[in-house]
Amino acid sequence: MLYLGEDSKEKKKITITVADNRFTVLSSEDEEYSRELARQVDDSIRNMCASGRSSVTAAAILTAINYRDEMNKKDKDIEQLKKQLVSYFEDIIRAGAKNSELEKENRRLKKDAEIYRRRLCEDSPTINENAPISPAIKRQRKKMNVSDGEEAADVSEEKNDEENSDQIRWNI
Repeated sequence: MLYLGEDSKEKKKITITVADNRFTVLSSEDEEYSRELARQVDDSIRNMCASGRSSVTAAAILTAINYRDEMNKKDKDIEQLKKQLVSYFEDIIRAGAKNSELEKENRRLKKDAEIYRRRLCEDSPTINENAPISPAIKRQRKKMNVSDGEEAADVSEEKNDEENSDQIRWNI
């Protein structure tokens, strides 16, 4: 008896015909699916035999080789797709890390800009600190948790020496 499908599933007996030979198979697959497989193999063998140059045995062997070749090529395609997916996931992880770095730098720059704006307001008699602040700046201040009477924290104190060496110092 031949077996089709996974070993762990419940199997049922199915009778199929390939090259005028009847076979009873145990299959965990759907009966229609099993019969379709048999029909495809039968068609392949009959097509090879129709040329008159192949016996049924030779046609069956060549059919098996052809199907195995197709299976090997599909397996290679699957492996290549798996490698491509891994590469895509690695790219996503790198992009996420870069995004985090850029968000951190953006927060630092926003805090620095707020510090410099306040210093500029303190040093310049022509700039009125009570002048209306644009809604965009208010939103940024809210995100930074800076109230109107509060000074933004000096970000350079939070940075390590390596990051401080890259920071631009302003003398306003």
